[in-house]
Amino acid sequence: MNAPRVVTVPVPTPFPVGPVNTHLVLGEPLTIVDTGPLTEDAWDALRAGLARHGVSVGDVERVLLTHGHQDHFGLAARIEREGRARVLGGRLDREHFRGRRNRRLLLDALTRAGFGGLERLTMVAMTAAVDHFAEPLSAWDELAGGEVLPGDGWSVVVRSVPGHTPGSLTFEVPEAGILFTGDTVLRDITPNAIVDEDPERPGETFRSVSRYFASLDSIEAGKSRLLTGHGGRIVGFAAHRAKLEGRYAFRVGQIERALSGRPKSVADLCRRIFPTVRPMDLFLAYSEVLGFLMYLEDLGRAERVPCRPVERWTGR
Repeated sequence: MNAPRVVTVPVPTPFPVGPVNTHLVLGEPLTIVDTGPLTEDAWDALRAGLARHGVSVGDVERVLLTHGHQDHFGLAARIEREGRARVLGGRLDREHFRGRRNRRLLLDALTRAGFGGLERLTMVAMTAAVDHFAEPLSAWDELAGGEVLPGDGWSVVVRSVPGHTPGSLTFEVPEAGILFTGDTVLRDITPNAIVDEDPERPGETFRSVSRYFASLDSIEAGKSRLLTGHGGRIVGFAAHRAKLEGRYAFRVGQIERALSGRPKSVADLCRRIFPTVRPMDLFLAYSEVLGFLMYLEDLGRAERVPCRPVERWTGR
C-alpha cells in the first residue's frame, strides 16, 4: 500500500492572518484540502502551485473543506466549475457555505454587549465585507464526522471538531501519517473560537470556547504530522497542546481578574483586555471575550447579571 504524497501550496489572503495553506494530496482521487479566498491573486497562486506539481485545477477530483471561513472555501465553487471536483464540507457550517448570516441576531447581541452604535455598525460591516471573499456554494456533500472517504490505497478519516466554527473538521490520512487541522490547531497562532449563531439551536449563541476545548480533548494525533490552515506544520501534538493550555489559561485569568468588582459588560471587558484593538479586529475581540465568558459560565465561575438593555457579567 503506497501512501500518497502530500504537498502544501501557500495561497495569499487579504486578511491579517496572512497566507492560507492549501494542501494537495497527490493520489487517486486527486484531492485538495481548502482552497483560498475568492481573489485573482489567490486563484493565480493556486493554479501556479498545482502546476509546479504537474497538475491543473481541472484535474482536481475532490475538495475537502476544513471549515466555512472565506479564506478556506472561497474558491471551491470556481474549482468545481473548472472541472470535475466533488466538494465536501461540514454539515454544521451549512450557513457559512451558503453565505448567509443572521445579521439581526448579531446586532441584537452587540447591543446587549454594550457597544455603541458606530462600533456595532463597524462590526456588522466588517463581517459583510469578508463575505465578498467567498462564492457561496449551491451544493456540496455534507460531512458530520465519522466518515471514512476512500482513496486508491489510502483513506481520509473525517472527525468533527466544533469550536473555531460549528462545523469544523479534521481530515486524517493514516497511510501518510498526516492530520489536516484547518484552523483548529495552528503552530504560531492561538486559534480564536468564533462566536456565531448555533446551527443546532437557531436564535441562540454558539458556545464556541467550551466546544473548542472539548474538541481539543478529542484530538488523537499520535505520531501524525499536523498540517495546519496557516503557518508551519506541527510535529508532536502533545507538546504543542501544553503550550496552548498555557495561553488559554492566561486568557481565562485575565477575564476572571477583570470580572472582579462591579459587574461589567462584554464591551467593558473588550476595552480592558484589548485596549488597542483596531476597529477591523473588534469582532474577533468580542468573540474571544464572550466565548470565554460562556465557558466560565459553563464551569460555574461567571454569571450574567439580569439588566437591560445591556447585559453584564460578574465572577462567582
